[in-house]
Amino acid sequence: MTVFLRLASLLLLLFSLWNQITCGGNSEAEKCKACGYNYKEMPCWETRLGQEMYKLVLFDLLMGLLVTLLVQFPRKPWILCGLCPGALGRLSGTLEFQVPDEVLGLIYAQTVVWIGSFFCPLLPVINTVKFFILFYLKKLHSSPSTAASRTFRASTANFFFPLVLLLGLAISAVPVLYSIFLIPPSKPCVAHSRKPSIWAQIPESIEPPSDCSGLSLLPGDPGFCCTPSGLLQGILMTITVALANSYGRLISELKHARYRRKCRIKSS
Repeated sequence: MTVFLRLASLLLLLFSLWNQITCGGNSEAEKCKACGYNYKEMPCWETRLGQEMYKLVLFDLLMGLLVTLLVQFPRKPWILCGLCPGALGRLSGTLEFQVPDEVLGLIYAQTVVWIGSFFCPLLPVINTVKFFILFYLKKLHSSPSTAASRTFRASTANFFFPLVLLLGLAISAVPVLYSIFLIPPSKPCVAHSRKPSIWAQIPESIEPPSDCSGLSLLPGDPGFCCTPSGLLQGILMTITVALANSYGRLISELKHARYRRKCRIKSS
């Protein structure tokens, strides 16, 4: 539920930015009539969108630091539970390592990077540095920690985590593609400001393949005629390989467990 709330808040932010940039999708509005977007409030809307994603990454880092230092660190067995063995210690509980929360946090951060990397190219580097900081901080302050009281089945994880990751990919692809194809580029901030869209510059810069003239899924876009189907095939192949690897590990563990059981029966 937490990751869906975070993705919903991200969608709400993107909708608010879309409403400000495009005047609610009405290109004939007073603020958007001159340039096709809200030039008065957002003269460089690409920079504004990249800044918002940059703020989300920094805020995620700040919240991770605060939660680790102020919530997880005092819940170590030898701190709060050891100093307060009474009701306060039982109420706080011991520190547990929750695998689903950590994985879903990574998926949310990856979704933010997917959205903002087109407008802020250094965002993946910043996100990598953030992960390094949080990883070593959690490694230092989360050890020792007890196992989670509620287990997460491997079969559920193999289905749920790729599904949420695919949802994050869809959430990130829609605003980026909409910005590339439909929103006019900002006039004072980009080199191709005279083009009707960012995409209009791409076919002029790329030589179209001669063998893909009949495979274009987007009319009038010869430069990327094979890209949509190739991207879809790559996503499906990645999901298939991930599921095959997880099922292969599960089968291997079951075979080892069966072999150990036979050995115990023979020895007894």
